[in-house]
Amino acid sequence: MRASTIISVLALVLTTQCFANEKRILQKEITGVEMTFLGHQCNLTLVLKFSFWNLYYDGTFTCPQWTDIEGKSKRRCKIDAVLKAMEQFLRKGIAKGLFKYREATDWLNDMRNKSRLLPVYR
Repeated sequence: MRASTIISVLALVLTTQCFANEKRILQKEITGVEMTFLGHQCNLTLVLKFSFWNLYYDGTFTCPQWTDIEGKSKRRCKIDAVLKAMEQFLRKGIAKGLFKYREATDWLNDMRNKSRLLPVYR
């Protein structure tokens, strides 16, 4: 009985250490892209994370030289994380009055239709 308890505890400790190492490795920025939105330089960042044995992507879209608004997303698909971060940024910018709805939707549709981001995130 004691041997099985010791083996169980040892397996638990080793599994936890392995999980911690994987988590630390996988929480790194995997890509950062600069792009122009309405004449302003913007940054798009994707971070791959590992949580509860699932991989997901944290997306962030910002234009730091123009506004402090940040679009964020947490998705399992890379492209979805990118687009949702952009959409959130655009919704916040429209609400703040930085640009018009039409400008934002035209730009976002252009990004989707031309697939400018798809080769970067595959």
